[in-house]
Amino acid sequence: MSAETNREIARIALPVSLESMVQLVLNFTNQVVVGTLGTATIAAVGLSNNALFIGIACLNVVGSGCAILASRARGRGDEDTLGRIALLSVLFAVLLALLLTVPIALSGSGFLRFVGASDEIAGIGGPYLGLYALALPLVTANVVMTSTFRTIGRARLPLIVTLSSLTLTPLLAWLLVTQLGWGVIGAAAAIVMTQSLRTALLAGFLFFSRFGIRVRLPTFSQGRGVFAEMAPLVLPLFVTEIVFSSGVFLFSLLVGRIGTAQLAAFQIVATFENIFVVGAVGFNTAATILTGRAIGQANAREVWRWSGGVWRLGVLVGLGLGVLFAASTFLIGALFPNTTPEVRQLAQWGALLNALFLPVKVANMIGFGTLASGGDTRYLLLSDVVTVVLVGLPFAYLLAFPAGLGLWGVFLGRLLGEEMARIVMLVWRYRTGAWFKLEPRPNPTD
Repeated sequence: MSAETNREIARIALPVSLESMVQLVLNFTNQVVVGTLGTATIAAVGLSNNALFIGIACLNVVGSGCAILASRARGRGDEDTLGRIALLSVLFAVLLALLLTVPIALSGSGFLRFVGASDEIAGIGGPYLGLYALALPLVTANVVMTSTFRTIGRARLPLIVTLSSLTLTPLLAWLLVTQLGWGVIGAAAAIVMTQSLRTALLAGFLFFSRFGIRVRLPTFSQGRGVFAEMAPLVLPLFVTEIVFSSGVFLFSLLVGRIGTAQLAAFQIVATFENIFVVGAVGFNTAATILTGRAIGQANAREVWRWSGGVWRLGVLVGLGLGVLFAASTFLIGALFPNTTPEVRQLAQWGALLNALFLPVKVANMIGFGTLASGGDTRYLLLSDVVTVVLVGLPFAYLLAFPAGLGLWGVFLGRLLGEEMARIVMLVWRYRTGAWFKLEPRPNPTD
């Protein structure tokens, strides 16, 4: 793998990873502020975040579809189609998000009770969930716009926007939660405010500045052509994210059956781990964009070069991040002093266990982006159904309850039953070469 190849991968991956890490660190700081309100509040807010994660992850597939099609259009040198894809993707993403936002915003507590939360958790988390839901259209639009910037080679600009807007989140959260006494409502309000600022900045740069794209309003036939090309990519990814995100939420519910202390520890581990996982998320984006561009150029040699190069470099970075994750677990006690000693101890050991499997999670993330770039989204759906529904969740339940391992059974069920099974399926599919085709795809302008 040449130095030039590594530089091109890093040019996309590094800003994306930094941007994602900034967001998660700020969210983590937000959770630390919420943690001053006690163990039950940590559990309630964590469960609410997991519930919203399902919606956000599912809606974000519009950004993935935009990145795939826009990368192929750029590979063909078709800038007009790229602009139409970006504009229509933003509008479509916002409309989908509104359909999910309204019912959750109207009854956050009812939703949490419906999915099995206790009255205490639903009472605390409901108001937070209802207000945070208002940020869904903003977050989804931001994902699509940042995907477009990365496709056109301006991955650093979204990072700058994120730094200049979302860094206000912990400050606002501290002010609203602790100084003004708004409680969990203040944490949600801080997120909505800063996401609104981020949306305004991204839209201004993308559609109304020299740093963005050239956009003309598409005709009806052009819009229909874009959606006809996007639907076969997005629909399987949408269902895949429902399966995966619902699995994350169901794992949380399993832990909730064990006890509030275990649920709080589980949420702390998940939040802490995500900071290191997203340190490599840029390689997922790099795989999608660079491999998709090679497919658009109909160059099989470049498809294998870019996809293999991203995967190898990303896994090496994942190994380093795993070491950092393990070394940083001593911070958990200092960051969550208002929890019980039991919660802190469970979180520290759980974080160490998850750190061992971080390279595997990174490899899975890159494999997902690689296969998605080739349009192999149905196989990705199959892999998630097998690893989450048929292997991971049943294995976690058996280890946690019949085997009596409790929280450790859920952790092992996810790591051994889900992550290891997924990497086997993705690597096998990748090696077959059946995940991409080089036949020219129909042009939406035709």
